[in-house]
Amino acid sequence: MIISDYIQINLNDLIEQIGEDDVKHLLSSFSCPLNPDVESFLKYKSIEFSLRGFAKTHLVFWKSENESELVGYYSIAQKSFTLTKGSLSNSLYKKLSQYGTYDNSIQKYIISSLLIDQLGKNYAFGNDTLISGDELLGLALDKIRLIQNESGGRYTYLECEDVPKLINFYVKNGFIQFGKRILDSDETNIKGTYLLQFVKKI
Repeated sequence: MIISDYIQINLNDLIEQIGEDDVKHLLSSFSCPLNPDVESFLKYKSIEFSLRGFAKTHLVFWKSENESELVGYYSIAQKSFTLTKGSLSNSLYKKLSQYGTYDNSIQKYIISSLLIDQLGKNYAFGNDTLISGDELLGLALDKIRLIQNESGGRYTYLECEDVPKLINFYVKNGFIQFGKRILDSDETNIKGTYLLQFVKKI
């Protein structure tokens, strides 16, 4: 578990506390020039996705005695991914397949899992220096552990662009690549035509 001066607030809870307009104003200052999709999601989709239950966003604040700063966020969604034999080692393929159902029509396992849908630091006002990527990812993984402790499951997955820096970051944090997914037509803020998929045991 990561011990830090960070507090996390579920976006739904924050809307109930201060109202949707004030939440939109707070989110409007978020900046992530390294990943426009991460910034666009938080500003324009996160509230709707949270209220409709598509993906739950958690805002992360750095706290001191006299101030608080929005330093990042992550979103978690319940989604399925497909697993093809040969995409992983035989032992990991066997372990993962126990959590899915085999679809003969596509000859793949379909596995329901928790997806780390979005993950990003806030670069506005230098707030990115108040939290590391490892810490932010660690907070997301801790949240997933809590959810799985109540609902079941042993693995989580995520998707990212085919960028060496991102790949190295997730591999360093224990994720294993298992496939790629072609972008949907509405995924316009992402470079390339596909996303790499990574899985990790929790």
